[in-house]
Amino acid sequence: VGALQSLRSLRRRLPWALAGEGNTMGALLTSTVIAAIVAAAVAFWTAQRKISIENITQDRKAWREKIRNNALSVHDTLISRDEKSLNKHRAEFAALLNPNDKDDREIIDCIKLPVEGKENECADEFSERIALLLKHDWERVKLEAGPFFMRIKGVRKILSKIIYQPDREKYKRATK
Repeated sequence: VGALQSLRSLRRRLPWALAGEGNTMGALLTSTVIAAIVAAAVAFWTAQRKISIENITQDRKAWREKIRNNALSVHDTLISRDEKSLNKHRAEFAALLNPNDKDDREIIDCIKLPVEGKENECADEFSERIALLLKHDWERVKLEAGPFFMRIKGVRKILSKIIYQPDREKYKRATK
């Protein structure tokens, strides 16, 4: 009795789909149209995702290359203690990095005239921070290019903390 009532209510809501008792052609056409709409939506979503991933990945690749090239120049400039070039590099990195990210701000803070005799230490710290930045970005690209659920920001954030936790403790500055 319950199934019969459901069928009757369905027929009232979709009269065009079930025009007659034995109208299998109407049901077939309806299911074909629904399947075509679903297929088109999935194809559209897949194409958009592929284009988005390709563009973002290429942009990030170019960004990482720019960071690498600038980092080599900063490393040499830290060792040579060229204050004018350091100021220029500091401005470049300020434009390339996220001002709201603590680790990025600390990279920018490394680009300053080192204390006499500490040039190599400053250059090494800067290089290691850049290596961590590049590794973090690479891990993020791999997570985002993965399956659909990885595109959900919360899931991606949790998994990136579990999978990739860079050792940044040695660069924690004393705040006294």
